[in-house]
Amino acid sequence: MNGIASLLDRPATTRVAIIWQELEDRCGLLGVKTTPFPHVSWQVTEAYELPLLEKVLGSFTRQVQPFTIHTTGLGLFTGENPILYISILKDEPLMRFHSLVWEKTSGSAVRPSLYYSPAQWVPHITLAYNDLNQHNLDCSMQYLAFQRFDWEILIDNLVFVAQSENQPPETVEYHFGSTTTIRP
Repeated sequence: MNGIASLLDRPATTRVAIIWQELEDRCGLLGVKTTPFPHVSWQVTEAYELPLLEKVLGSFTRQVQPFTIHTTGLGLFTGENPILYISILKDEPLMRFHSLVWEKTSGSAVRPSLYYSPAQWVPHITLAYNDLNQHNLDCSMQYLAFQRFDWEILIDNLVFVAQSENQPPETVEYHFGSTTTIRP
């Protein structure tokens, strides 16, 4: 998997990390930790033409200013492999930004997932996936259903994420207004 995402600000990262730990302790859920940092995904693809992507992200992020997103509650993508998530409000500034990210990066993307295209994208912060099932979904909802998820989160970066199966992700981070590259 390869993708473009934004890391959450420090307060939101801390909140999500606490939830992940509680879901692991209470319900045995730890699949979400395969990508071990809370984030919002803008695009997911099979691969990127990296030299072109790096040029595009560097140029684009120098021109972008930080903005705030708002969460609205819990959601569930249903199906064979359900995903539990925090919903993000689809307001006009968020949708404009997402469309710009998609437009700027699609030329370097190899077979991008249409689930992340502007027409289909459901903005969210993942809380549980890969190991959510009939037995632990109830536990998860009992823990989370009565919590408030009306957060404000500062978005001030884009991150290129490359992750091979059973490997920790490699990232390159671009801060808005200037380019900073971090490779763990």
